[in-house]
Order: sequence, then C-alpha cells, then structure tokens
Amino acid sequence: MTQEIIETQESAVERIKRSSDMLRGSIEQELSNTAETFTGDTAQLLKFHGVYLQDNRDVRSSRKREGLDLEHLVMVRVAIPGGKLTADQYRALDQLSDKFGNSTLRLTTRQGIQFHFATKAIMRELISKINETLLTTWGGCGDVVRNVVACTNAGDESLQRELDRLADFISTSYKAPADSYWQIWIDGDRVPQAVVDAPPVDESIYGQTMLPRKFKIGLATTRDNCIDALSHDIAVVIDSQNPNLLHIFAGGGMGRSGTDPTTYARAATHFGAVAKEELKATLDAILSIQRDFGDRKDRAHARLKYTLDRIGIEAFVAMVVERSGKELKKVDFPGFDLDGDHLGVEKAPKGGTFNLGYKLPSGRISNSGEVANQRSKIIQAIEETTCEVRVTAKGDLVFTELTQEDLDKIAGLLDDQRSIKQSKSAKHIPLTTKELSFACVALPTCGLALAESERYLPSFVDELQLRLIELGAPEAAIEVRITGCPNGCARPYLGELGIVGRSKKSYDIFIGADRRGMRLSETFAVDVQSSELINAITPLLKLWITEGVEKIHFGDFVAKLDRELLKSLAPAPRRIRQLSVQGEEK
Repeated sequence: MTQEIIETQESAVERIKRSSDMLRGSIEQELSNTAETFTGDTAQLLKFHGVYLQDNRDVRSSRKREGLDLEHLVMVRVAIPGGKLTADQYRALDQLSDKFGNSTLRLTTRQGIQFHFATKAIMRELISKINETLLTTWGGCGDVVRNVVACTNAGDESLQRELDRLADFISTSYKAPADSYWQIWIDGDRVPQAVVDAPPVDESIYGQTMLPRKFKIGLATTRDNCIDALSHDIAVVIDSQNPNLLHIFAGGGMGRSGTDPTTYARAATHFGAVAKEELKATLDAILSIQRDFGDRKDRAHARLKYTLDRIGIEAFVAMVVERSGKELKKVDFPGFDLDGDHLGVEKAPKGGTFNLGYKLPSGRISNSGEVANQRSKIIQAIEETTCEVRVTAKGDLVFTELTQEDLDKIAGLLDDQRSIKQSKSAKHIPLTTKELSFACVALPTCGLALAESERYLPSFVDELQLRLIELGAPEAAIEVRITGCPNGCARPYLGELGIVGRSKKSYDIFIGADRRGMRLSETFAVDVQSSELINAITPLLKLWITEGVEKIHFGDFVAKLDRELLKSLAPAPRRIRQLSVQGEEK
C-alpha cells in the first residue's frame, strides 16, 4: 500500500500526528505569538503535552451579544501514576493553583490533577513549574497510554509496593518519546528521570502516529476494585492469594455517543492470567495490535474495545500469544473480595499505621466550595503531619501511613465526622449516597458537555435523599454517577445509578451496575428533563424499599427485575411525551 493511499484513509487527526515532527508541530511558534488561543492542528498536538483548549461556556452567549470573542482557556492535566504524591509535591501544586489557575485543584477519576481556567499566556511557566516538582503533564492526554491508575490500599505492604512499582514501570515504559516536550517546556533540557524517563524514538512502541486513540491501563488486586478495572483498555489484577499470578482484562471503555448506536460502553474481557515476568511482553503485544489494527479512519470507533470486537476474542488472544511468545493461563477470575471506596479510616498496608480517605465534592478542592476553607485545611493537615497523599480513582484524597496521633489530628483539622467516629469506635460506618457519588467536570469548561454534572450533583443527591426519606428509607444509600455527556468520564455505566447528559436540560438514566464493578448498567429511560429525574426513578425506589434496602444494594436489586416490568415503569422519551400532550390538547 502506498503512502498516498494510507494518508487518504486516515482521519484528519492521524494526518496531523503524522506531519507533526514527533508531536512538535508549531506549538513553540504559537506560544510566542499574541493570539489568545492556538490553531486547530496545534490544539490536537497539545493534548499529548497534557493540555486541552477550552473556553468559559458560562459567558459564551453574553460575549457573543457584545461582539466579543470566546474567553479562551486551557486546562492543564498532571499525570500522577497511582495517584501518589509526596507532601512537597501536593503543597507545590496547591500553590500553583493560585498563580496559574482559579485557586482550585480538580482531582480526576484517573488519579491526576487538573488546573482549570489557565490561559495560553501562562502555560509555559505553569508546565515548567509542574516539572520542577518531579511531576509531569506529558501523556496526561493524547493518543497514548494515559496516566496509569492503581488501587490506593491493597491491604498488604508487599502487594502495595508491587502496585506502585508496576504503575511507575508501565507509565515510564509507555511514555511517548519526549524530546519535543523537553524542547518546548523545559528549555530543551532533559528533566530528571523521575519525571519523564521516556524511551527514545527508535525504541518506542508507538511509531510516528502514536495509537489510534487514547489507551487506559489500570492496576488492582482481587481485594477490591476501587479503580473500576473493567472500564480500562487493559486491567492488570494481582491475585491476592497468589501474587505472582496477574489476571489480564482487555477491551473496556466507557465512551459512547448518545446518537450513534454503533458506539457503546464495554466491560473488559478476562483473557486469563500471566506470571509477573511475562507481563511486559503481554502488554507490548496488546498495544502493538491496537497500534496496527485500531481504526485510524473513524475516531468514534478507534478504541481497543472496537478492535477486539471486530477481530473477535479468540483471534485477538491468539494474536497476543503469537506476538508476546507467552501463553495466557486459562484460569477463572475469583472476583473482588470487597466493595472498594477507601473512605474513612483504614489500616494502611504498612503495619501499625492508618490511611484516612477524605471525601471531596467530585474531586474539587477549594476554599469556597461546600466545605469552608477545605483547601487550606488540607494543606494544614499535610504540613502538621508531613504524610503522603494519594488521589483515588473517584477523585477523593487519601492521607497515608498515619500514626494514631496523626490520624486524630487530621480528622480534627478537617472536621471529618466519619473519620472521627471510626477512629474512636474502630467500626465501619456505611457510606451515604453523598459519599458514594461523584461527577465529571462538564460545564462551564468542558467543550463536550451537553449538560451540567459537577455543579448539578449536590442538588440531585439532596433531592434523591429527600425522596428516600419521604418513602420511609432515610438510611438507604445509592451510588450515583453523573456525567455531562455520553463519553462517561465519571464511569456512569458502572454506577448503580448513572445520570448521563443528553441536552442542556435532559439526561438519560442507567441502572443496575454492581458496586464491585463487574456488571455494566442498562438504559432505563432516555431524554428525561432534570426536573423529572427523581420522579422517573421513584417507582424503582419504592420496589427496592419494599424488598428491604438493608438486604440488597440498589444496583443488584434492579438488575434482577423483569425486563418487561422495567419497560413498563420507565417514562417515555421526552419527544414522545410532548407529542402525547399536544395530541391531548387538540
């Protein structure tokens, strides 16, 4: 096949990558001009450097009426393998949020940290300062292996060390060649190896055009599934009873379109297991297959899940074995032992110490949010104990390896009533709906958002809790995940109750996933106005409460209901309802 034929079959993004001089493009030149934003080609390349172009959508209309251009912004994402940060690193990022962002930090569902409301003018200094903390934005976005996530508490010190080692090893192994990154952001100097020890071009697995789409890898143990392992392109799950046995899942992905039925969310398939020393060869094989056979014509179908389904599981596994030279052991997956949340007080993997998992409002750390001076309190807690912290895959913060004295001090500083009660009683306290729930960022910064998410979650949860009280079940708790669009950044299709933005004021409702992340939810209703969401699910709540909320989780209960019954309980799509009302009026 000639080069000309290859290029005519590629998407526009593939052509941009191919001609980018290994992701340089004209980034450096455009950083130096006076324009407030970047060209479209450069916007695509900046993703590999950890940057998304955005605008303030809250003021779009008013600025347009006044004849003004968009309020151009950039979002800068820090990639943090396993979400692990030292006290100095967290403190430094917190300080940068005042100078370069909007005085908030946004912890992500992939254990990274995002700076919002930054601008083109300060990008170079911000990214340079981030690298001075021995962190990086390289590979935070783009068509490469994204930030590698890992469980924050494996329950065993040796298992936790192995998770952390693997997170760092995989992150380093699959960074794209970074010469362009050093050149643009670090004055051409190679930063310390702890930051971006990327392989050179001739050793990289990616080639000139990287992967067809983003690629996500997650690490867990069979103890719990706090990272939603089955949402990943590849998940590696260490068998807690046999730590040399690594279970391999592949083909997960949450992204879909609300209008294209050929796109779908998918739970990763269990391929079998490999020994620890066989892992790298197996990962290389899967990545190389996606590189060579992933769809480079249509980005909507370019994720590994579509490649896997197109080739077929048996043929795909055979290709993995052939390319890796390693057989996949045919073993059953034992499942996960616990529901993973890591909130409140837990025994840390290191003996004699504790972890404290602190709930954040969808990952947002601010002094002006739901909790007064929350950002300042977190800094004070870290400074007074010098503990390390970890970002969870649900956007919460874990203070790690605390002494009893440190634990009491931090819980008191944060006024964390859950942790204070647990510390005194050593008893597990069931999570509330608010503690179980989280949302993606959505408006006003995400360019893909169709509806509110982060800003809508608190009122939705309050309304849901009020309805549960009215129905006589004040202690009932449901895991709610809200996203502003079907792309699913908060993994709503693995939530007991997923609320997915469809339009400015309407959402689709998904139900029935389990809390251990092994079962996807199903569509219950589509195009439901936000004001009617609670009413739409109330028939389900009534049935659940009748069954006994203390006996079974909401997701497990609705998953067992008859499909015809569910159809009869679901509200009709908004368009059909509107036509029905119009007919009655006539």
